[in-house]
Amino acid sequence: MEKKRLGDLVGAFMTLRPRLLAMAQARLGNRALAEDLVQDTWIRLETAQSDSSIANAAGFVSQVTRNGIRDHFRKERRRAEIDAEVRDLLWEQADEVSAERAVMGRDMLARVQAALEELPEKTRRIFLMNRIEGVPHRKIAERLEMSDEAVYYHIRRALEHLAHLRDAMND
Repeated sequence: MEKKRLGDLVGAFMTLRPRLLAMAQARLGNRALAEDLVQDTWIRLETAQSDSSIANAAGFVSQVTRNGIRDHFRKERRRAEIDAEVRDLLWEQADEVSAERAVMGRDMLARVQAALEELPEKTRRIFLMNRIEGVPHRKIAERLEMSDEAVYYHIRRALEHLAHLRDAMND
């Protein structure tokens, strides 16, 4: 990006930062998350490609922040869908537990464990950290020095593998 254009964007960001933070916090309801999203805006501006068509630096910076907020909600919605799939896959509504159901449950658990063992070590580790230990995607990404998207990919890969098992058991 040419120096003048980058300077315009950085200047607009610095001027608008308190307003961007307030907007993000109002939409997200979480100060720390709002700080992260505003920081992501800064990173996106620093890594942006040159685009001489940006006539309004302040408007561009605000739009980048709004897009980040939208992306966050989209990711959260998908994570909620994945969580619902896992609950549906692993937990049935509890009704009366019979000896037959207990045997079926042990069999299902053994199959799930075997299916998890079939996964690559890294995928299995990430899936178990998230779904069993309850470690958030971002913390896993930090611990394993990878992107949030990579963490999401590994979890999705494990869920797809378990979904195949579910489908095979339902046939």
